Amino acid sequence: MDRDRGLLVTFTGLTQDLAEWAYEQSAGVELFDNAAAQALRAEYQGYPKALAPPTIMRGDSLSASTFWHGSYLNEWANDWVAYWTEGDGEFVTTAVEDSGILEALRFLDKGGRVDFDRIMLLRTASNFSMQPPGMTAVESLTRETEGFGGMLPAVENLWRVGSNVAAKLVDDWEQRRATPPGR
Repeated sequence: MDRDRGLLVTFTGLTQDLAEWAYEQSAGVELFDNAAAQALRAEYQGYPKALAPPTIMRGDSLSASTFWHGSYLNEWANDWVAYWTEGDGEFVTTAVEDSGILEALRFLDKGGRVDFDRIMLLRTASNFSMQPPGMTAVESLTRETEGFGGMLPAVENLWRVGSNVAAKLVDDWEQRRATPPGR
């Protein structure tokens, strides 16, 4: 599988310009790592990107109504994202809650309460969507009931990157009020 990913921070913009702007604003943000996350990544031998330290990237999240895990379903996710984006998307993270949140925001947009073009998702990964080599999906999923090894770096990195982007929006609010970033 070529689409393995490590513990990362991703921007998924509903408008590509907004996601690109946020990604550019995050250049140079130092990401946190720890021994628990390093140990988790070390299990993914044969997946070079999964072995790498946390990184910031752009990508596509697949939000489903049920939780899923395992290499077969990960392959399904890769194929589904490729299908829906006509080959332009790259599956990098899973999500459950995003679809519900976005549906609510769609309704608010139709009512003039939010601007859907300003919505951007910032996700951090605390675990993997598939099992490491030598482990079944059930074994991997069962182990996750003990906690996610990458949880602390994920939360810390969400704050580091998110607060950086938010500060840049606030600092330039006079312009951003009328025109979203990337336009």
